[in-house]
Amino acid sequence: MSDARSLIADTVERLFDDLLDPDGVARAENGTWPAALWAATEEAGLTRALLRGDHGGADGDWLDVFEIARAAGRHSVPLPLVETILAAWLLERAGLEIPDGPIGLVPHPIEGARATRLERVPWGRVVGHLVGLVPTEGSSARVACLAREGWVVSDGQNLALDPRDTVTLGQAPLALGDHQVASNTIVLYGALLRCGQMTGALERILDQSVGYASERIQFGRPIGSFQIIQQELARLAGQVAEATTATEIAFRAASEAGEDARGRIGAKGDPAFEIACAKIVVGDAAELGPRIAHQVHGAIGFTYEHSLHFSTRRLWAWRAEFGLAEEWAAHLGSTVQNELGGEIWPLVTSR
Repeated sequence: MSDARSLIADTVERLFDDLLDPDGVARAENGTWPAALWAATEEAGLTRALLRGDHGGADGDWLDVFEIARAAGRHSVPLPLVETILAAWLLERAGLEIPDGPIGLVPHPIEGARATRLERVPWGRVVGHLVGLVPTEGSSARVACLAREGWVVSDGQNLALDPRDTVTLGQAPLALGDHQVASNTIVLYGALLRCGQMTGALERILDQSVGYASERIQFGRPIGSFQIIQQELARLAGQVAEATTATEIAFRAASEAGEDARGRIGAKGDPAFEIACAKIVVGDAAELGPRIAHQVHGAIGFTYEHSLHFSTRRLWAWRAEFGLAEEWAAHLGSTVQNELGGEIWPLVTSR
């Protein structure tokens, strides 16, 4: 890890350690907006991590964002932080004004602003603007920014109890950028950011499981001394290592990709292949990892008073967002078969 990335990781870790604890996460799940935490993330420049310096950003890259997303997942941060990072990046690319405050994402295409009903919008009730994509010809789209004016919001939530709301736009003003991007850009980079968050959450449940196994006494000795527990913890550690490696590779590919990346698996210089692989690997880990963690903890891990569930519920929720592992695997397989003639080895070795 570079010195700059190490500094970012330390800064984010200290910020979340100081301002967020399990009680704070619980309050957010019960509907209290963590205003002080959001203000601190903005003041630290986290929401503009990818922006150029002349836009008030840090001239960062996707590997820097990996550290932010991973820390956010490790601490179960109840904010639209990664959504705002991606939205601001899209607005900068489109030449549109970047507003202050939390910005939401519309995961599916926007056909028009008038009376449009948007389902399961992350943090729809708290954001001041929404960023989405309006399809154009072929596989391209234009970035759109919708101001909060005349919205009607119906509250919803995911398994993590984070807001996933229904937003009806009505006469919401819409600003369109001139620069065109790939029509799957939000889904692609949204999946990347979810992988970063899930990596952090997986690291958290591994730490908690190892700690609990060393403290919980059964039959006169710590349960971590039993071979079956050691074997399960080793399996969990392996899942975390695989997920972290796949995710870091995907973020590095995104950092190295040019502005013209078209979100196509197999395209040279495009991070789509690495992101698809990461969502598959991390999605599998997010299915097996919580199972092992809860087996190690036993009944106490299912109680609301124990903080394990903050991470495991988020892993289950995030696994389903921006494409399930199974959906990405099917997409990867069909692309290799139908567009690349079934030749996956050249695709793997050319990266």
